[in-house]
Amino acid sequence: MAMRTVDLGTFAPGLNNRLQPTQLGRTLADRSRATFLSAGENIDITGRGYLKRRRGIALARAGAATHSVWGDDAEGYCAFGSDLLRLEPVGDELAATTVLSGLPELAPISYTRMPDGDVVWSNGQRIGRLRAAAALPLATLRPQVVPSVSAIAGALSAGRYQVAFTEIGPLGESGSTPPVAITLPDSGGLRITGLGPSTIVYMTGPNGSVFNAIATDGDIVTLANSGAMLRTLLLADMPAGSTVRHYKGSLLVAAGNLLFKSEPFLYGLFSPSQGYIPFPAPITVVEPCETGVFVCADRTYWLAGGLLDTAPAVVLPYGGLQGSGGSVRTPDGQGTQQAFWLSPRGLVIGTPDGAANNVQEHALKFGRARAGATLFREQDGANHILCARQEPARPLGAAQGFFAVETIVKDLDP
Repeated sequence: MAMRTVDLGTFAPGLNNRLQPTQLGRTLADRSRATFLSAGENIDITGRGYLKRRRGIALARAGAATHSVWGDDAEGYCAFGSDLLRLEPVGDELAATTVLSGLPELAPISYTRMPDGDVVWSNGQRIGRLRAAAALPLATLRPQVVPSVSAIAGALSAGRYQVAFTEIGPLGESGSTPPVAITLPDSGGLRITGLGPSTIVYMTGPNGSVFNAIATDGDIVTLANSGAMLRTLLLADMPAGSTVRHYKGSLLVAAGNLLFKSEPFLYGLFSPSQGYIPFPAPITVVEPCETGVFVCADRTYWLAGGLLDTAPAVVLPYGGLQGSGGSVRTPDGQGTQQAFWLSPRGLVIGTPDGAANNVQEHALKFGRARAGATLFREQDGANHILCARQEPARPLGAAQGFFAVETIVKDLDP
């Protein structure tokens, strides 16, 4: 039988499982030939459309219940059984240090690097910060024992006074205790007992509502109400959630169908009256860009600007896969932050103008998935987003929900 050579052209279009194997050929706009791949294993597609075998790998750490791997240029973390490990490259090895123990084995963990250098983590039940191999609370704890306030003789004017307390620690000032109110007659005073060495006292004037710090050794018989104002009055502790992210000086936490926003630069505290945004369904992805935040719930939404003073705009009629979000800065010299995540219909890339573009839907169709993971990779002069989807958990065992059944590579080379 006679054989003939066929020019397949470039493979830049990537994978396609929507077309029949005999219909993968294409003619590009410049009239050059191109061909989709029906499948690919252990290969990358370069920006010019060539096939390149992917680099080999070496096992660094093994464990059946290993999940929630995260890292950046400085360090990495992962869950290993019931432990949270810090991962650090040492030569050709990967050194692991136990940071926390006793965590639920299969509870996914979300991480985000904060401007102060710490990493905030949450597994839906606990939230805290990581500083290298040290696990710290998200913020300084409030006074564990609230000091008591009683009336004594003094030189204060008659009226209703309010007193609140905070604690100073290595992570700054804590949230305040609930105010204590006490009504004094003329020529009255206050006695405070149970003050700790790091406790700060805030007090209002008679019948006032503004709290100022005061210096006291326990007795207040005159009012020098000129100290710093109390910033954390009636603020609540940030809850644990499924996703944590940083945006414009605030910590964002997704818990159920609520997106919580911390007070600016008070990462552990939020306003319980207005510091959250409700969505119609549980939130699965939260990815900030420079000018707003993408949120996936029943649909994909764009929140522009200050978040709490804008209405969510629908940008896609479907949501995203839990745990699949990430971000990267463009290599064009501008350093523009872009977001990406997996949707039920493939990889989506979000840009700072609020646009969300599904870059796989035209060529790939997918089965059902319950969660996903993504990784931006720079290697050999090429940029890729590696994607893994997880099938719905089966009743045979909860751990089966953590095995990837689909892996897709998206080439981002220009």
